[in-house]
Amino acid sequence: MRMYVVKTDHGYLYPFRGAVSFTDNESHAGLFLQAEEAHVIAQVFGYTEERYSVIAVEIAEMRQDSVNINT
Repeated sequence: MRMYVVKTDHGYLYPFRGAVSFTDNESHAGLFLQAEEAHVIAQVFGYTEERYSVIAVEIAEMRQDSVNINT
């Protein structure tokens, strides 16, 4: 499944509870379903287009029916 992350000079964006943090590890970055969504989030947190990149990443799909919860 293709998803998108935002990379800045400070690291990858990691939005959390209305704020933003940064990580050096792409696998810990906030994931967005659409590139446009990633652009909007970067801009909401004050980044102009020349100060960030939206990068497409491939994520293994998790199948909901593969989770077995026995109670």
